[in-house]
Amino acid sequence: MMTEFDFVKTIYSWGFPIECYVQYNTITKDQYKEITGKDYVDASTSTSDAGASESTSTDTVKPS
Repeated sequence: MMTEFDFVKTIYSWGFPIECYVQYNTITKDQYKEITGKDYVDASTSTSDAGASESTSTDTVKPS
């Protein structure tokens, strides 16, 4: 039987994002790094794209 870690590792190899599996404690941050080779960055503390997406959502288009 496949472990949850092996399942997450497999779907990552297929190109699926796996951040949610850390958020729901299916895998640890260390396991995330083992699978991806990258440190896990908590979405609530990440500022890379948050400001850009929020600023575009407030733009309005006036009809001509």
